[in-house]
Amino acid sequence: MSTNDEFESLIRNFKLDDMEPPPGSGAAGRRAFDFDREEQQPSPRAAQATAPRPSAQQARSSAQQRQQMRTGHPQQRAVRPSRQGVAAPQYQQATAPQYPMQPQYPAPQTNPPQMQARRKEFQVQIDEDAYGPSGSPRSYPAMQPVRAAGGGGGGYGGGYDDEEDEDEYEGGGGGRWFKAIIALIVVLAVSVFLAFFALETASDLFGLNKAEGEVEFTLPAGLTTAEIAEKLQTEGIITQPLVFQIYADFKDDTAKYEPGNYTLNKNMGYDQIMMKFRTGSKILIEVRVLFYEGMTLSEMAQSLEEAEVCTADALYEYLNTADLSDYDFVAEIPRSADRFRKYEGYFFPDTYNFYKDMKPAQVVQRFFNNFYNRVIADEELTERLSAVGMSVDQAITLASVIQKEASNAEQMGNVSGVFHNRLAEGSQLPQLQSDVTRDYVNNYIKPFLDDAVDKESNPDAVDPNQAMYDAYNTYVCKGLPVGPVCNPGLEAIRAALYPAQNNYYYFVTDEAGNYYYASTLAEHDQNVAVAAQNGKVHGTAADTDAPEA
Repeated sequence: MSTNDEFESLIRNFKLDDMEPPPGSGAAGRRAFDFDREEQQPSPRAAQATAPRPSAQQARSSAQQRQQMRTGHPQQRAVRPSRQGVAAPQYQQATAPQYPMQPQYPAPQTNPPQMQARRKEFQVQIDEDAYGPSGSPRSYPAMQPVRAAGGGGGGYGGGYDDEEDEDEYEGGGGGRWFKAIIALIVVLAVSVFLAFFALETASDLFGLNKAEGEVEFTLPAGLTTAEIAEKLQTEGIITQPLVFQIYADFKDDTAKYEPGNYTLNKNMGYDQIMMKFRTGSKILIEVRVLFYEGMTLSEMAQSLEEAEVCTADALYEYLNTADLSDYDFVAEIPRSADRFRKYEGYFFPDTYNFYKDMKPAQVVQRFFNNFYNRVIADEELTERLSAVGMSVDQAITLASVIQKEASNAEQMGNVSGVFHNRLAEGSQLPQLQSDVTRDYVNNYIKPFLDDAVDKESNPDAVDPNQAMYDAYNTYVCKGLPVGPVCNPGLEAIRAALYPAQNNYYYFVTDEAGNYYYASTLAEHDQNVAVAAQNGKVHGTAADTDAPEA
């Protein structure tokens, strides 16, 4: 039996009537409380008493005596009946003065002698094992509510019985929403980081949109791929050493690297760097080449060959076979079989520093990077493209014609106004009728085609490339030619996007550099006659029957 059970049994069996009252105490018929049945039961001592109940007169007399006891008056106490059930005791009527009936309260000062005697005799045995060293009762864990099998809901019948349900119960809806928001923020942050990392990796891997800058780099012997990558990062040539290490190990080229001193460029891609290390170091001779606005791609290729940067044929072959769609503006160039030089117009004219015997890929990369930085990265120009409803290729094509027709920025705006008026919807003159487009066919297309027909020697022969000629010749085609006819500069590009507001549909120039504009054909014929006095003229034709290319 446990300590708690012993204590409970002690309390249940304890009854005040079991204590021996002092002589002369009251009647012994007191009822005890039965804890098991939760009701009062006659005391065992009362059950043993067989004395008959006193008469009514005797009871009244006894009541008066008890009243005197409570009020402190002297009284005679009845003799306690014997335990063997003897005859009922005889009560004597006390002669006491009568007092008016008043509300009776127990005396606050002292207790009756009988109560004091009982308190002295009252004892309770306490099991000291149930208490700790400090005298405080031992604590026992509270009983936890258990969920009934198959039950649901709250309360003790369907509560929770595991930690997860408890956490969910305590957290409430607010806690779940907070966790969901935190998870969403983490996912978004990771996504942004991965997107940024992917862009940085692509730029570093292919050398896209990286600033130029030559770096003298020394490659010692015996370095591991990780050490080479770290050294390249320290010199500012790459930004992702781990990606370089993985890429180089994947290609398994590090064993072929030649130690030595190299001149590298910060805009090099990984393949260019590794190719440089494989071919070995050599003395690099720098050359500077100037390309004027309006030069064709054929003229630029010839200038590169003369500067010993690369041969023109090597450049053409690379442009015809390489996939340069990593540049967005290249990917947007329309595909057309009638386009002679696909990348005509995108070799931005400027002064460039090259090295002799460079790879065509490196040469093209420098031109395209410069075009991107000067044109595509200009937010004003790109916003203007959207405003006038032109694509990059259309703007470059129109700018190439303006570049060839006009000599300065002011005349470029006026010439652009003439062409925009002709290109407007509903125009009565939908053809540009520009001499420079016909000249491009005769001077920069036919000489490079092996099967081109010489019309002067064979006027009746059919040229298999006639469709290409007509696609460039604005005396034949409507609207813009199929592609640019030169590589325009920044002023011509801006003029194509910001034309002068005028009502001109014709213009003509003379050899002295004078420009004549007209709104009608009659005015234009008069201007042609005046310009012809200063030598050869060119511009928009006086009639629609101008000679074809």
